[in-house]
Parts: sequence; structure tokens; C-alpha cells
Amino acid sequence: MLGGSKDKVKFVPIREVKSEDDYTKVNDIKQLEWFVKSQEQALKSNGFFKAVKKTVETRAETQTLYFTDLTSGRCGFVQLLYSSVMGGVYKGFQLNFKVFRSREDDREDIDIWESFKVEDIESFEPLKVISKEVSFEFKSAPHDDEVVATLVIKVDIGKRSNGSSGVKLDLMVDLFEGFMVKPDGCSYYLEKGVTKDELKEQQDKLQSKKMLRHLFVPRTKCHGTISYETKNGHKVNFDLVDVPGLYIDAVQGLAPQKAACRWNFLCYQDRVSSLLCMEYTTSEDHKRTKVTIWCHTEQNKIKAVGSSINGQHVKFDTTEKDTETGWSNPTSISFPLDFQEKRLRLVNRYDVLGEMPSIVKSLVENLANVKPFIYQYCQDSKYNGESGISIIESTFIS
Repeated sequence: MLGGSKDKVKFVPIREVKSEDDYTKVNDIKQLEWFVKSQEQALKSNGFFKAVKKTVETRAETQTLYFTDLTSGRCGFVQLLYSSVMGGVYKGFQLNFKVFRSREDDREDIDIWESFKVEDIESFEPLKVISKEVSFEFKSAPHDDEVVATLVIKVDIGKRSNGSSGVKLDLMVDLFEGFMVKPDGCSYYLEKGVTKDELKEQQDKLQSKKMLRHLFVPRTKCHGTISYETKNGHKVNFDLVDVPGLYIDAVQGLAPQKAACRWNFLCYQDRVSSLLCMEYTTSEDHKRTKVTIWCHTEQNKIKAVGSSINGQHVKFDTTEKDTETGWSNPTSISFPLDFQEKRLRLVNRYDVLGEMPSIVKSLVENLANVKPFIYQYCQDSKYNGESGISIIESTFIS
């Protein structure tokens, strides 16, 4: 799977899920804490904070909500990004906001893609970030036993001098049960290699500050209002009422090009079920290992979770060459759980470096063969006879 028994490896992936014992359900609000904040507090309480702090080169954490309005076809995401670079020389938050449509014949002028630096942070605690313009806060949800927590998102950003549109969000997002693949949702990049035998014996104990961590809530319900102005000056206002979605907390403890060279992602939602798939391929230094994670829910409950290391993976059924970037992006694609999209509808292609905080961008933009682009698709889809919407992303880095 990862080489011969004597070959040394420096990449320790999550477990392959073969039963419910191989993943942890997220069913408590405390599990939704910001990882960077809860880890910092744990280190402080153990007296190791000063020693560890100096070793952390790059760390980024994102809390991302995807929403898919099955009635109107309006889709998008709201993402809060925290970055700590070069051991904390730079620390900061950024809000990313995007809206697009799933329907080819829909001419509604709603598309937007904006990024805002979030300043004047008033509070950063494990379950909340509060600033003058942006707040993300997890609250307990006594109104429904199935709901683990409610994520309250409030954004009120006026027009910026750089031409950015103003955005106003007032959202209540009910999060149902989620999961992390054991041991802790993390794949680790080791400084010192281990043999396959050592990996088998110690997999749940091996750790490193260089890691990728994912926590998934594959089914959410969104309520609230969204208001903004498009590039064309069109004012947009719409409500979300019981709109299904997906929430992901992702942590990256090393530079993007060192973590992975490829990513593939699926968020499918319909009236009763959802599908999620996240796949990344490590760089040549870590033998281009494919880590694939997937989940199926029905009626807000997890029905199946799977993961594979160099086994079941995402397949590009057909591709086309992008002459501008040099990448061959998919035009049809297949995911585990027997989900196939035969006609991908490209809604955006964007330069990853262009969306990063400038200091993070400076770490990677001068490296040879690093040309990160995300191809994002959104279309009406079907699964098991139900009509829904799929958001699909394929990312090429190096």
C-alpha cells in the first residue's frame, strides 16, 4: 500500500475505514472548536506552549459552509480562513464568499466571488470569532435533539476602496452529526521516516506538527438572508429556508504545495440525502499517495463512511486541456458511492495564489512547477432516483 516492509515512509495517512470503529462521530459541540485555538490552550495548560510555538512554520484553518438551494438553484459557500505563517510572524483572518448557480439556462445575475481581510478582532475563542464586521459562533441547539450545534454567521461589510462589493449575511446553520476518520482526522508528514511495520504498529501514535486534518458535517440546514452587490452593480437579496448544505473544518500544517499536488471534492445534496467526497494526492516526496474520504447520509443521519489509501479513488472519465494553465481538467467525473457526473458545468476557474493572504502567497509563488488552479463545477444532478445539486471541485497544484 505504501511500499515494502523495509521501505521508509514519511507520510502517515488516516485509517482506511472498514467499520464504524475506524471513525469518530462528531455529536458534541466541543468537537467543533477551532483546532488552532483549542490546541494552543492545551499546550499552554501542559507547559509546552513556548517550546512548540517556535516550531510551527505555517498553519491554516478554514471553517467552510457550502449551501445548495434545491428550489432556486442558488449555491455557494462562506468561508472563514485563519492563517499563521512563519511561527506566528503573520496571523490573521480572511472571509471568502462565493455565490453561483446550478442551472445552465438561468440568466439571473447573482454570481459573486469576494475575499475580505477581517480586522479588528474583538474575540477569538474555541467556539467563536467576533470582529466588528464578521462573527462565526457555534451555539448549543436545545430546540432539536438531532442538531449537534447551530453555527451563527453574521457579516456586515461595506464597499471597500479596492472595489470589493459589500456583503451582508445573517445565517443560522443547524449542524447534524459529523465525523472524523481515526485516529484524529489527521494525516501526518513526518520529519523522520518509519518502516511499514513500524507504521502498522504505531499508526495511531505517530504525530507531527506538519499535518492535514478534516472534520466533516455532511448535512446541514441553512436559514437566513444574504445581501450583496454584483460586479455589474446589481443588488441581490435572497432568503435561505431549510436549504441543505455541508460544513468542513480543515487544518493544514504545512505549505500548500508540500501538503498535496491534487485535490478533488464533491458536495451533493438532495431532499433526503447527501454525498461527500474529499480526496488529496501527496507530492512526489510522499510517493503521490491518494487519500480518499467519503460519506453518505439519509434523513440527516450518517449511513456510510469510507476511506481508502491508494484504493478507491476519484476518476476523470473525460478531460479537456486548458491551454492557458496547462492542466487537463475533467469534463465528466466519477466518485466512490457510485456517483457520476457526465456533464460537468464549469462555473469558475480561479488562481489559488490570487486568493491567498499576500504573505502566504509569497512562500509558494516563486517555486517552479507550482501553478495552483481550482476548477469549480455546479450542476443539477441525480442520485438513486432523487434530483439534487452537486458542487464539484478539482484542484491542480504541481
